[in-house]
Formats: sequence, structure tokens, C-alpha cells
Amino acid sequence: MKRFDAIVMFASLWLLASMVIDVLTPKELTVYAIGGALAPATAISALLYWLEVPRVDFAVCFSVFWMVSGMALELISPVPLSPLMIVVTLLPILVVGIVINFQCWRRSFAPTAPEVVSARRES
Repeated sequence: MKRFDAIVMFASLWLLASMVIDVLTPKELTVYAIGGALAPATAISALLYWLEVPRVDFAVCFSVFWMVSGMALELISPVPLSPLMIVVTLLPILVVGIVINFQCWRRSFAPTAPEVVSARRES
């Protein structure tokens, strides 16, 4: 059942993202072109989710795929896209980087166990 749930979830997200981006981009860029540009990233993300890749790794991969999809949209667009598209493309990767660095920073203040003295002492 998990496989079917993942397929439905990612297909719905792919369709929703394609329709939202279609509304926000120029008329020359159709929903079909957008869907085609987003499809590989969505399929690979669904595969990684189904393979139960750790959360942090999945978040990094998803944000990179989102950035690559934004670059692909810029390449296939017949007219230049809004400068706001750069922000939308880079936002997920920036958020993931901030969260990872925050977690490392929090762990640096965690108490550490004292060094364990060896039971066998050399005489």
C-alpha cells in the first residue's frame, strides 16, 4: 500500500506544482512544458522517498532537483522569466542549508561523555 500512496502523493504534487507555476509564468510557457520539466525531478524524488532515504539526504536531493527544474524552466522558456523565479528556485536549497547548519550548531553545545579510561592499564 505504501507504494501506491507514494505514487498518488507525488503525482498530485507534480500536477499541483505544474499548475501553480503555469499561472505564475508567461503565457508562452505552457503547463505541458512545465510538467515535462518537472517530471524527472518528481519521479526521482518519489523513488528516493519509496527507498526510504534518510530525511536530511532526501531534503538535500529534493532541493537540488527543484533548483535544476527551475534552471530547466528558464532554458525552455521562450521569454525571460521574472527575477522572482531565481528566489523561488533557490529558496528550498537555502532553507535546507540553514536547517542543517542550525542542527550542527545545536549539537556542538550538547554535553559529551567523558573519555572512557581503559580497563586494562599497561604497567
